[in-house]
Amino acid sequence: MDKSDSFRKSDERLSVVIEMAQEVLRSYKVILKKFVAFTLRSVILLPLVIACGLTLISAKVLSFTDRLESCESKPESEYEEEIEELKEQEELVIPSPVLYEAFRILLSHGKDSREWIVALGSQKINGKIILTRVYDLKCAISHSTGAEPDYSSLAEALRFYEKCGYEIAGLAHIHPWHSRTVSPSSIDIETHRRWEELYKGRFIGIVFNNSGVFRIFHGGRSVFKPVVIGKDVKKIGKDLYELERKNIF
Repeated sequence: MDKSDSFRKSDERLSVVIEMAQEVLRSYKVILKKFVAFTLRSVILLPLVIACGLTLISAKVLSFTDRLESCESKPESEYEEEIEELKEQEELVIPSPVLYEAFRILLSHGKDSREWIVALGSQKINGKIILTRVYDLKCAISHSTGAEPDYSSLAEALRFYEKCGYEIAGLAHIHPWHSRTVSPSSIDIETHRRWEELYKGRFIGIVFNNSGVFRIFHGGRSVFKPVVIGKDVKKIGKDLYELERKNIF
């Protein structure tokens, strides 16, 4: 056997190993999604549904877990039809006091080097959709590189919004370090893509850092056009802003 045959066989074995590793990774992701969906639906949401009745919000979240467990998304054509119904982007007005309130809550955890998450609620006022409410969620997981909401707390927030005539319009979280810029991770974007799918594009994400810099982002399917209004917020880049009075906290 010459050297070229030996190298060729080595390459073939390496390709097989790489394919096996990729398949194992795909299987792991499927198992993880199914486990999260099972926990969310069977351990947390179903007892709430039994105790409180099936509300519109709880039904939507249960539908979300069904998609997660099946590891499938809606066909692109179906989603595009839903987006087409809205014809054009809707402005989502984000007042600066709401941004400062979200940052105040998030920074209290960011100072301890922990990521955290809050929910953002909106109302339609004089024909405009406006962010008006920040809901401080409990987090089941919170460390320097990740956070996950406690789903009973999230369900409570959704029920609160439903009862008060609000709609959930997004989630905000913090990356607990100082920098002149901040961006969502790939996990952040994928998570928001699923929320956007669930709410027909009427959903946004905001990520802060400890420096009071924040970025408004989406998973590629949001129909909202964010419009930041009010004092003491400066735009410093594309979708990138800074709270000019962040030192008050």
